[in-house]
Amino acid sequence: MPIPVEGMFQEKVLSRGKVAEHNPMTNIRSFAAEGNDIGFGYAVMDGTDNEKQVKVYSSASGKFRGVAAQSTEASDLDNSDYQAYDQVAVFDQGVIWVYCEEAVNVGDAVRVRHTDGTPGAFRTTAVATKSVLLTGAEWRSDATSGTTAKLFLCPPFTITADT
Repeated sequence: MPIPVEGMFQEKVLSRGKVAEHNPMTNIRSFAAEGNDIGFGYAVMDGTDNEKQVKVYSSASGKFRGVAAQSTEASDLDNSDYQAYDQVAVFDQGVIWVYCEEAVNVGDAVRVRHTDGTPGAFRTTAVATKSVLLTGAEWRSDATSGTTAKLFLCPPFTITADT
């Protein structure tokens, strides 16, 4: 099977949490939401029960699980959020639209905010004690601050706290 060529897909920016490119490697799993306000297109980490739950990425030492994908099963569709006990679609392999807290460019480092600001938001600049460097991910499009960008995820993931 041939590998899809970058640029074969629409360039229209879609809303956060939507699959950006369909290909055979796309992987989405289901977990229960631990806590409220897990936004579509934000990073999630293991919950208290790492086999069954996820929560918004909120710890420098948390295990990155993936990105909360858009779903009509979410309780708070008006705000594009999952609420406690919702079934969360966790996207962990492929290309997805994510929320960018700051401007990003293809080739920049991928970081996740875990404290202050908007936990679970993606960025490129290190913020000491408030963000982590994520390996196993790369930007596939540019974006301005407060918008969405394509993020390619390919496990295994590693996290390095910004100090």
